[in-house]
Amino acid sequence: MNDKHEHLDFSMVLASAVHDMKNSLSILISAISALERKYPAIDDEDKKQHSVLQYESSRLNSDLVQLLGLYKLENKQLPLNVNYHDVEDFLSDQVAQYEPLLKSRDIELELDIEEELDGCFDVDLIASILNNVLGNAIRYTKNTIRISAYYDNGLVIDIADDGIGYPEFMLKEQENFIKSIDHSTGSTGLGLYFAGQIARLHKQGENKGTIKLLNGGELKGGIFRLTLP
Repeated sequence: MNDKHEHLDFSMVLASAVHDMKNSLSILISAISALERKYPAIDDEDKKQHSVLQYESSRLNSDLVQLLGLYKLENKQLPLNVNYHDVEDFLSDQVAQYEPLLKSRDIELELDIEEELDGCFDVDLIASILNNVLGNAIRYTKNTIRISAYYDNGLVIDIADDGIGYPEFMLKEQENFIKSIDHSTGSTGLGLYFAGQIARLHKQGENKGTIKLLNGGELKGGIFRLTLP
């Protein structure tokens, strides 16, 4: 008997599983929100636990979005829906979902946006980048996060914090963020790799979007810089 096994495309199986997990997590996030409305926090400890639930579920959802996005990128299945957007409205929407968590951790978030600034980008993909970076900034900052947006040969969005800054090895591996794996912190570099790939999808002529990690600035911490043509 000729025992032949059908080839299993593990990447497709994984992508399907990630998609199912993402759908289940979305239902869970909605259920958490419904419970919080029905049973409001009665003290600071309750508020803290509510914010932890919101933050960790959102972070997990962001990770799943990135995994699914990377699979689609690899298979050239990721659609790019580029339109013009008001940058202040866009950034305000992203920040709003983190307000309860910021308040519970006594973190001040500042928005510094150039007047009448707009940009041409895929709102969902860029939102997924900023949500991941903002989530990490909340984790590592001390007291303050500042999001700046301005025009400098393209749309530039900076997310800065007053934490300890990016490790030296991450600053050195900016051409290959997958190498910046740090098991002690749980960092895989996957989020930054995804951000770089999404940024490069945004093109205008020969110019492509970029990301860059910096330390310093007015807050003396880490700075994530996204530039879109």
